[in-house]
Amino acid sequence: MKKKVLITAGILSTLLLAGCSNQNTSSGNHDSKKSSVVSTKKSSNQSSQSKKNTEEMDNAQSSSSSSANKSQSSSSIKQSNNKAEKETKNTAKSNNSDNKMNFDQIEQGNYSSLAGTWKSTKIVVRDGGEDKVNTENPITLSVTPDAIQMVGGDKVVVNKDGLSYNDDLHPLTFQKTQNSLTGSLDDAQINWSVSFYPAGSTDFVINGEKQAQSSKNLIVFWRSGMSTTMVFEKE
Repeated sequence: MKKKVLITAGILSTLLLAGCSNQNTSSGNHDSKKSSVVSTKKSSNQSSQSKKNTEEMDNAQSSSSSSANKSQSSSSIKQSNNKAEKETKNTAKSNNSDNKMNFDQIEQGNYSSLAGTWKSTKIVVRDGGEDKVNTENPITLSVTPDAIQMVGGDKVVVNKDGLSYNDDLHPLTFQKTQNSLTGSLDDAQINWSVSFYPAGSTDFVINGEKQAQSSKNLIVFWRSGMSTTMVFEKE
């Protein structure tokens, strides 16, 4: 009987030990699985964070590149506009220089600054105290670097030696203002004068009456016979 009890006790002890061993193994496996899940989750979080950081860096680089491109484009447009504006100013300056009368050269008989096509706009004749205006006449003006000549009317030539009327040559005496230059004869029976008015001049006068400001260069001849004024403008 005692032996049977001992055997039974031994069996129970063995079963108890086996149960504890299984419980420990199960607990170990559970802890291992839990650790593996935590590690996997942590690794996944790290991977997501790394991906997010990479995307943020890419976005920042893209934004920086876009900003740089916009800045470069804006700078290029500004430079292009400045260049166009400068060219426009230079062109305008060149045109103004080409259209400007050089009074000093004209006094010396150099008419290069007057080069171009000139047409008669009107002839004003003082008759009986009244001005009669003729805007239709055949007179034209020929200008070369060394001479100014009326064509189609009286033979009048201006050069470095003076003014000749029908081959009667007399020296010119010049008077200059800021806006005009006038050369006159001093010793002729019929007096003549030739005046030069740059575009915008306010000095233009006909028979004592001030004329409207012209947008073009003018050459004006005057003679004492019937106080005749002949106006030519540069086209």
